[in-house]
Amino acid sequence: MSAHGTDHLYRMAERYYAHGRVDAAIDALLRLLGEDAEQADAHAFLALCLVKRKRLHAANLEAQRALELAPESGFAHLAAAIVAIARREFESAQSHLLTARESDPDSAAIADAFARLYLAWGRDAQALEHARRACELDPDDPDYPALLASLELRRGDRARAEALARDVLRAHPEHLEALCVLGHCELAAGRTDSARDHAAWALQIDPTDGDALTLMAAVKARRSWLLGLWWRLQSFVSAGSRTRAVTLLLGIFLLYRVALIALPQNGLSQWTGPLSYAWLAFCAYTWIAPGLFWRSLKKELDQVKLRPGF
Repeated sequence: MSAHGTDHLYRMAERYYAHGRVDAAIDALLRLLGEDAEQADAHAFLALCLVKRKRLHAANLEAQRALELAPESGFAHLAAAIVAIARREFESAQSHLLTARESDPDSAAIADAFARLYLAWGRDAQALEHARRACELDPDDPDYPALLASLELRRGDRARAEALARDVLRAHPEHLEALCVLGHCELAAGRTDSARDHAAWALQIDPTDGDALTLMAAVKARRSWLLGLWWRLQSFVSAGSRTRAVTLLLGIFLLYRVALIALPQNGLSQWTGPLSYAWLAFCAYTWIAPGLFWRSLKKELDQVKLRPGF
């Protein structure tokens, strides 16, 4: 195949990817690489597509091949960083992004990748800074304000998050991240039916999307008081860094142990038994509730149907 033919396949893959047709983009890139296996950008692009499909081992192989073919390529380092973020190899991702930024310091895509890295790493302030930078560098790309909306919601500025998400959806009504952010804003405002509609719409676009599933789970938690307790507890515990989560869990256990020691010393021995039973009940609930919750959620998802014209 001529260089013109491989260029056509690459542009075709870009169009497919831009419209969310990731599998079609993968097919086009595989055809391209079948004709010319030495195209570093094609390997890097394929790595990004494979991350979307959560095929992380294959994505890592493609990113490494891109780096072997073009060790100075900023795009290859960007792809390697995104793969590393998905694999939760944060220091490696940061190293690749720093190298990529040296070749293109004004790249909105690299600023966005930095924001997503620091978000996954639990460094929200740095994530917010880079998300704003990405929006400044390329205000026309909907992915950047959608991520900024998510970060604004995470830090508690719901009004700003909602405004950003609605701006994105006016021009791109099927943008997954913006749909989920707006759904969470609706849920926080008590508009449960609207939040469920946004979750259903997002799941109709991509049934495997983690953010959409999380939103639907949050809607289910709001509607089911008993099973929702587990969702609210795990959402509270997991918010923020891993260190915070571990500290909270250890703190709960230490409070329980301190109470067991303090009650007899204060003439309240009769409460040690009920406290122990309550602790066992809490442990049993946190063990059993996830399975019941996700089974209930699956039933909810099986009923998801969009209203005509939604």
